Amino acid sequence: MFSAQWAFGQNSPINFESGGVGATWTWATFEAPAGESNPTFSIAPNILVDADNPSATVAKMEIAYATNASWGSAGCESMHNADLGAFSFTTENSSVSLQFYQEGFAAPVALKFATSFGGAFPEIIVQNTIANAWVTSVFDLSQWIGDPLGGQPDQIIFFPSYGPRETGHTVYFDNVVFGPAAPGPQDPLTPAPNPIIDEDLVLSVYSDFYTSNTVSAYNFNAFQGAGAVSQIQIQGNNTGKIQGLSFYGADWANANTNEFDSLHFDYWARNSAGFAFFVINASNGIPGGSPAEPRYSILANGGDEALVQEEWVRVSIPLQHYLDFPTPGFTYTLNAVNQYKFEGNGDVFFDNIFFSKEGSVGVNELSESTFRTYPNPSNEAWTVAAEGSIILWVTLYDVLGKQVASFSPQTTQARIDGAALNAGIYFARVSTSEGIGTIKLIKE
Repeated sequence: MFSAQWAFGQNSPINFESGGVGATWTWATFEAPAGESNPTFSIAPNILVDADNPSATVAKMEIAYATNASWGSAGCESMHNADLGAFSFTTENSSVSLQFYQEGFAAPVALKFATSFGGAFPEIIVQNTIANAWVTSVFDLSQWIGDPLGGQPDQIIFFPSYGPRETGHTVYFDNVVFGPAAPGPQDPLTPAPNPIIDEDLVLSVYSDFYTSNTVSAYNFNAFQGAGAVSQIQIQGNNTGKIQGLSFYGADWANANTNEFDSLHFDYWARNSAGFAFFVINASNGIPGGSPAEPRYSILANGGDEALVQEEWVRVSIPLQHYLDFPTPGFTYTLNAVNQYKFEGNGDVFFDNIFFSKEGSVGVNELSESTFRTYPNPSNEAWTVAAEGSIILWVTLYDVLGKQVASFSPQTTQARIDGAALNAGIYFARVSTSEGIGTIKLIKE
């Protein structure tokens, strides 16, 4: 762990030993779902004194409830003006190390800072797969160097279990240390692979690949919340970039999309616990932010599809999904679609947003015998080989049609990892340079 750094009255490092600055602060917890009590905060004996964390006492948060919220419905914060002290992020204190111990199961965690006048720096999320052990994570806050929100933070906020949960659990945390800026994360080095559906079957919203059948009067950044939205070029290809996503959307002239059956987009996520993708109809009257807004959720835990980090993923959504979404008090149609919206957290890159007819109509449908698949059945992984053609995408579905994985091999053979899947039957939709085929896979 790196050494402490002080700046502009900042009180650190934060620990919970006798005499430690964190032990003397006033910590408040928030925000339990309706009918539940907020998490409890206490200073408690270290659950596991070891070489990773030899502290005698640590902070303890007990979360008693399950949640479907993407951010976990549980937070802990210091007091404004009294605890942390007002400071500015600089190159010397914009990397924050924090130790945590999640009891029972692993989940992402997040850290954010707020100012006394109500401004908040969007949370930074780190993934975690380790339970019942001390984990040290580093949060890169270098994007906030120079106080872009126009004020100095004086409050630290910790989210100990950042994601949906089927049950509550206890999380311990300790040793919050500010240090020099870490090297910033890289943007994707390659663009999203080109789509393979014929352009005459497409209405394109955002894509360099489709240039003829496009929406009219497209406005790349019609609205956004916190964070930064921009368009970057990756190897000459225009790509959307959302840094510190809260919500962001584009709009265009109203389009009747009833003749289309699917919506597609590519994403590349970094430090995200998940996001939802909305297709908004100008005539439905559903207010933004309403639970009745039809959405497709891509989450690290749960959701309509599992989130994948730091690789391009192609998402294909039947438009019937949005039509079937429960919208009590509202009527949702596809008669006048004029916006998309991303809502979630972390950094998300995107490309190739378009509607299509008949999914893969116009694409050569390959028989299962075209592919060589082994071993099948398998208890861990399958290898799929496409003789003489490049495998562009592999999308894996369970027997209910829920997408459980998607990736872009760009090679003549691909390994499908099934170690985390339950036993049963799955179907892999394999897109190649020669066409698309479906393979039945059996997990033992």
